[in-house]
Amino acid sequence: MTWTKELDEAAVLATKTGYWHVVLFYLLCGLAAIPTSFLVFSQVFTNATPEHWCAPPPELDHLGLPDQLLRSLTVPGEQGTYESCIAYDIDRKELREVLRDFIVERTVTTKEGNAFHTLQIYQLVDVSDERQKELMSNVTSAVLSVRRNTTSPCANGWRFSTEQYQDTLVTDFSLVCDMDWLPRMCNTLFWVGSIFGNLFFGWMSDRYGRRPTILLMVFLEVPLAIASSFATSFWTYVGLRVAGGLFFPALYQLPFILALELMPPGQRNHTGIVVGMLFASGMCLLSLLAYAVQDWYHLSLVTTLPFILLYGYYWLIPESPRWLVGRGRIAEAEKVLRNLARKNGIILERGFLLELHKKIKEEEEEIQEELATMSNMNGHIAGYTEVPEKDEALDRRISNMLTFKPDLTRISETEETNKNNLEKIIALEVAEIVNKKSRLKREDKEEDREQNITETTNLNTEHQQKATQTEFSKSPASTLRRKSLQLVSKIFIQEDVEDVIENKRMDDQNSEGDCKASPLDVFRYPNIRKKFFILTFDWVALGVVYNSMSYNTPNLGVNDYLAFFIGGAVEIPSYFIAWRCMERFGRRWVLCIFMCVGGVACISCVLVPESWPWITVSLSMLGRLFAASSFAVFYVLIGELLPTVLRAQAMGAASFISGLGLLACPYIVHLAVYSRALPLTIMGVLSVMGGITSLFLPETLNQPLPQTLGDGETFGRDFKIFSCVERQSEK
Repeated sequence: MTWTKELDEAAVLATKTGYWHVVLFYLLCGLAAIPTSFLVFSQVFTNATPEHWCAPPPELDHLGLPDQLLRSLTVPGEQGTYESCIAYDIDRKELREVLRDFIVERTVTTKEGNAFHTLQIYQLVDVSDERQKELMSNVTSAVLSVRRNTTSPCANGWRFSTEQYQDTLVTDFSLVCDMDWLPRMCNTLFWVGSIFGNLFFGWMSDRYGRRPTILLMVFLEVPLAIASSFATSFWTYVGLRVAGGLFFPALYQLPFILALELMPPGQRNHTGIVVGMLFASGMCLLSLLAYAVQDWYHLSLVTTLPFILLYGYYWLIPESPRWLVGRGRIAEAEKVLRNLARKNGIILERGFLLELHKKIKEEEEEIQEELATMSNMNGHIAGYTEVPEKDEALDRRISNMLTFKPDLTRISETEETNKNNLEKIIALEVAEIVNKKSRLKREDKEEDREQNITETTNLNTEHQQKATQTEFSKSPASTLRRKSLQLVSKIFIQEDVEDVIENKRMDDQNSEGDCKASPLDVFRYPNIRKKFFILTFDWVALGVVYNSMSYNTPNLGVNDYLAFFIGGAVEIPSYFIAWRCMERFGRRWVLCIFMCVGGVACISCVLVPESWPWITVSLSMLGRLFAASSFAVFYVLIGELLPTVLRAQAMGAASFISGLGLLACPYIVHLAVYSRALPLTIMGVLSVMGGITSLFLPETLNQPLPQTLGDGETFGRDFKIFSCVERQSEK
């Protein structure tokens, strides 16, 4: 018994009425989606590189000339497109000479702290409005007379366009031209942090539980995110972002896993859909906040400070009952389900989970006995230990008779009689076994009651004996481990040690023990290994495509805020589409078709001229719609394919490998400097490849959630690659 059916039925019983499980579900999905969308995609705006060009010499800088005129005088360009990193060579001495009749030099003293600085400022002479145009013409001619045809890198800094961004990290630290690789490196290092954090928190989640791991991540992530707003140097900001990246994938996955394991089977489809919808809503909200603020410091504050409220999750989220059962803690799992039911206005009696376990076990035994009875041609009840001697004698006689050549004349006379006698013997045997089984059940119940009374009276004595034995038998390392687990239980699981002792007997008698699993178990089971590799490749493809599309927003040729908002908005209906398609057509075919259609849409951008940006935007958003839908389907599929004892660790390992692929996202996006469609073409090819490989995964619609490694190994072992899901009404 692997408790799969029991936990499904228990979840249904605890959530059949009330609204608390719905509130808890949305709280977990919101935790997985909104903070993480702000965390990962705020870099699109804080690290944005506005349009920039070389700053003019100081002699021209303060003359009050229009920016467009200054730019055309000092920076090479054609047809309104100017160079970003080079400027015309202008001798400053000659410039001052030719401007001597048009400018006035002034000395200005400024104070910075306790130090005084003297600056030379050049201003145009005061003239009447009628002569203003003539003055501008003279200054322009003077500058052109000393401007050489040669160019050199920017020597006086840069000017940045404030049309879309007032202030970004790029403008504050001048991360352009020779230093333009630093923003891309910052994005890459963020994903490096996420790679290692995913492995650690995946292991911690399967070892110590979903709840303590989620609370630890929230406790550490919020202050790190807030601290990044106060970075005084770019490298300080990078270090804080890398530290924050440690928590991003696990903070997205573990609340999703907990919601998946808490919900009844009929609502598991909603988990990936709601997480995706809230993630897209978070992206839309982020674009609106960035448009309203347009300053990286204040944007960082408004996207981090409100999440101090997440500390309230300490009193809200429970532990996963499936994880508790997998660790052999049946009583704690029952307590979680009873608390969930109580908040829904449902009263579940103590021991109801064990009653479900016994009931399902008895039903399975009855089914096996009935199948064995119907399949036995000699009238035996296979597997029944108390078979009367007359059955064995009858078997021997029938077997001996079959070794001789039958006399056809005598068979014709006795055929009907033998048939009737055999049917009577079978009927008598079945009746006798059923009576014996009912008597045994009554005797077992009486023995259980007596045993419970005896064990209750001896519980304290046994506990004292075990405690005494443990003092002498356990090593210091095991004692330290036991105390640490008790401390974790006390702080995060809100469980008293006395309750753990009282429930230990129930756990030992009814569980399969501490079902430990490590990431290496993925490679020990052939079917699990095959599914893991396919899921990992799909995750790499989807991760690279989805994140590259999000970071590629500034390369589409339209307003950054508008393009990012549209990208988030088109994702919202995509999850409704994925939801309805998953419920009717299953997971694997939907994932394949969505990824292939989105990939073809991206590849089609190569046929669109760059002078038609909105066609490229439309195709890109179509690809993003199907990429988001694919991610929603994929998250449900991977959660349903992996067993509970290995789910978080396997997802962490797959996410680790996917994170290696995500390191390439900033560089794929950077290829837009050569062609606007080149990044989209790479994304499209990856998406099509991922869609084709997803057909080699089994279908999970209407299937029980695998609990143990054995469940995961047997699940989907003999499926057919071109098989389709039968409609529910036909079952």
